[in-house]
Amino acid sequence: MNQRISDLGERGLIRRLRNEFPSLYSIGDDCAVLPGIRCPVVTTDSFFEGTHFHRWWAPPRILGRRLLEAALSDIAAMGARAEWVLTALSIDPDTGVDWIEDFYRGLTEREDVILAGGETVRGERLGITLTVIGEGEERETLLRRSSLHPGDNLWISGLLGRALDAPEKLEKAGGLLGEDLKPRSGLLSSTELEQLRAFLQPRAELELGIKLRKMGVRCAIDISDGLFSEAMHLSRESGVDTVLDIDESIFFDSVKDSPLSASAAGEDFVLLFGAPAGLDFASDGCSKIGRAETGNGEVTVFHNGEKVSIGTTGYDHLEV
Repeated sequence: MNQRISDLGERGLIRRLRNEFPSLYSIGDDCAVLPGIRCPVVTTDSFFEGTHFHRWWAPPRILGRRLLEAALSDIAAMGARAEWVLTALSIDPDTGVDWIEDFYRGLTEREDVILAGGETVRGERLGITLTVIGEGEERETLLRRSSLHPGDNLWISGLLGRALDAPEKLEKAGGLLGEDLKPRSGLLSSTELEQLRAFLQPRAELELGIKLRKMGVRCAIDISDGLFSEAMHLSRESGVDTVLDIDESIFFDSVKDSPLSASAAGEDFVLLFGAPAGLDFASDGCSKIGRAETGNGEVTVFHNGEKVSIGTTGYDHLEV
């Protein structure tokens, strides 16, 4: 019979996790003691079951890794190096110990980031807050939303649209099972399955963010709330207009017939960045999708060369 968290208690769970994951050696004191950081870069993300994810979507290791990568994506957007993660876990005591161990396997899977500590409390549903601490090295070289200039080209670092109707497609599939993420049912097309696997397995662009910073790029944001929403953030923070020119080549095959909705879906966790016109990033798998112009913070969108009107710009956490 599978043990529950309540069978172990808080201290028993912590001992179990420390024994299972040697990288958690630093957990145990009231505070995590970190080495000196020249330029701390810190971000916090919260995720709650039923709002941001469901357990039936995928194996717990996949879910844990997905949440970690989502949090790390903010560090990537600054061009910083991720170092440490702190967790604040809210959990129902009836949760199985095996499930939470596999969840932590996902949270500790990256060798370049160390889980340094956190907090565990009783809750009615599973929730976790991840605080990531990174090293920014030189403060003045960090990638900022306010550093887009007229004449800069806009680039994205990967395909868009992985979150469009993803919960509905996961429900149609009955969730994805096993390490190779096979659907319970055969109701998905191959392109839908490709989209869902990408949705569940994002990869924070940490290496690219650092490369951009070293090449002299100064403006970036990660696409968590949708392309249009993030372009609007850059426009308003930098006081420039942005012009987007999108086509089917920047979307997953399963969403190419809904480019505007896919652009607003969010949770792609790729980078949108502005770079001087002389720089080219096609060899890094990036696509040029527009430019910045002198203006007052407006976003204009063209699709296949024709100007289009956009309705919803992206995900709003507090929208009713």
